[in-house]
Amino acid sequence: MFLPHVCDMETGECQTLKGGIPLSKYYHLVDEAKAESQDQNLDSYDRFFALARLEYKNGTFSEETEDQIIESTMTKDPKLHERIKKYFTPKDYFKLRDRMVGSGAIGGKACGMLLARRIVQTRLLEYEAHTEPHDSFYIGSDVFYSYIVANDCWKMRLAQRTTEGYYTEAKPLQQALLSGEFPADIREKFRALLEYYSGSPIIVRSSSFLEDGFNNAFAGKYESVFCVNQGTPEECLEAFEDAVRTVYVSTMDISALEYRRQRGLEKMDEQMAVLVQRVSGSFWGNYFFPAAAGVGYSYSMYRMRKDMDMSAGLLRIVAGLGTRAVDRPENDYPRLSSLDRPDIPLYNSVADRHRYSQRNIDVLDISDNQIKTLTFDSVMGQLPLWYKKAVMERDYEAEATLKRLNRWRQVWFVNCQKLLCNKEFTTYMQKMLKVLDEVYGNPVDIEYTVNLDEDGEFFVNLVQCRPLYTGAKGGAVEIPEIAPEDCFFELKDSSMGNSQELKVEVVVQIDPIAYYEYPYNLKPQAAEALRKLNLYYRERGKKILLLTPGRVGTSSPELGVPVTFAAISNCCGICEVSDNRAGYMPELSYGSHLFQDLVEADIFYCAIWNDHRTPVYEENFFAGLENHFAEICPDMEQLFSMFRVVEPENLYYWNDVKSGRTLCGRKKVAER
Repeated sequence: MFLPHVCDMETGECQTLKGGIPLSKYYHLVDEAKAESQDQNLDSYDRFFALARLEYKNGTFSEETEDQIIESTMTKDPKLHERIKKYFTPKDYFKLRDRMVGSGAIGGKACGMLLARRIVQTRLLEYEAHTEPHDSFYIGSDVFYSYIVANDCWKMRLAQRTTEGYYTEAKPLQQALLSGEFPADIREKFRALLEYYSGSPIIVRSSSFLEDGFNNAFAGKYESVFCVNQGTPEECLEAFEDAVRTVYVSTMDISALEYRRQRGLEKMDEQMAVLVQRVSGSFWGNYFFPAAAGVGYSYSMYRMRKDMDMSAGLLRIVAGLGTRAVDRPENDYPRLSSLDRPDIPLYNSVADRHRYSQRNIDVLDISDNQIKTLTFDSVMGQLPLWYKKAVMERDYEAEATLKRLNRWRQVWFVNCQKLLCNKEFTTYMQKMLKVLDEVYGNPVDIEYTVNLDEDGEFFVNLVQCRPLYTGAKGGAVEIPEIAPEDCFFELKDSSMGNSQELKVEVVVQIDPIAYYEYPYNLKPQAAEALRKLNLYYRERGKKILLLTPGRVGTSSPELGVPVTFAAISNCCGICEVSDNRAGYMPELSYGSHLFQDLVEADIFYCAIWNDHRTPVYEENFFAGLENHFAEICPDMEQLFSMFRVVEPENLYYWNDVKSGRTLCGRKKVAER
């Protein structure tokens, strides 16, 4: 009953708005009407904005006023400051203030989203009809401080910011923040915010001062929480407050702390603002999700084909919520599409395209009021044929096999093929990435959603944009010829990253069979061992080359070691190793949050396959060297046979992007 409705004036019949495109148009009209009738409540923070509005109405808007608005509300980054001044109008600043809860700044994620949208709106006017308007709200960074003070956490925060308390005081502060209460005036503003969205699902996202800047992406370090926003007003308010608390608590997460320490940011004041966005999507029976979503890159460090133009841009796209595009999904494969030839699949045969396709979908369950991961088979009955055709393909080979067995049925697999064959859509995405790259003066990555209707109309919602760190691009590396006995591994078109030559001081190998045979509920012990090795060699100034079975960083221990970035932050390189005996299969997760962490840390990333892409892999290359695992982790005797930790001499890694060749082996002393 709280959802928007459309009424037929002749019949008087009312119907709920369910499609993503009509919902977007509705909220755009509501937002415009609200802006026209905005009743300003002048508190202390608003006085400056009231004077700025008056100045603008009188025909002036000074540069000093604009600079002050940007500095206090948006960013202190001079690069972003310059671009905001170029693309924002005074009305944009006033609209921003009207949609703020509390005072302070809106943070990096919100700032990046708004700037990118203004750039696209200004530079790509021809695609305005395909651009979904946004109607976000912003919880100012001062609310974070008010929450800390109101809940008696200030001394704990000061203690955590000391060198001694950086890690040790984080957990107590987390617990205190999680159980705090919001001031009454803030709760009233939360209620007004929820009334605006009136039953539409929303997402509560971190937007810290340091997030999504030119030097620090903080990809996946802080929380985002979906609020399905169903139930009574009090139930929705309680869920929303819990979501904001979760974002605040994530500032003390170990991965975030490690990321800040690694980048020399542990002494900087990390204030957390919050970005609240309406989830872009449609109602499909009891479920709510966009037709498709994902991440995009204006420059790709992953050469999927030899003839690929890496500067054309790349999309990582899934059907449903974009969470499956930024995380490492279990036994699932998001579609990768290079925008120079977006409709060309990575795999030639239908069988391979089916095997490496998306099997599950993330949705918001309206009846259960929560996010769920479902198999596509379980939701197929609620999906119209036009949508299936837009994001799925038929596997006629599988259907023929089933027919021979007298078990015929339609077999669909998800790869967003028809959407990627829509030239207007892919051209828009490529132009969007190119213009953002040009204005930022730096490669960018974006998050987006796509809504479709049965007539083929599409709406793209740009929900995030940040500068993409790519390392030192360009150049070439001359890979030496080494004797066969000196070669550890050689790869072809199986590495991500830039051309480089690197000396390797420590190698950690995890035996695939030993890991496979280890009890399932104890497999996280391998991740704990990696954390200890990571800390040990970090303190000694030595970097690690890690070879690990299957997918690194997966949440499913049966697919690989479930490490977080904090446990592998001191690596110089990571190799995902396939093993047919145990069924481990790498998945170079270009576009995931983990991959972005590896890029920012200048950690090369590759896969060792059991096929033509790996001409050489000598698994027992270091058999004659001393294994240091027992002395570093003496209390983990149960893992002694699983880990090999060696400190080889004259071991080097070479990667040449142009040729697609990677080599790791011993360099002769005479050649140094």
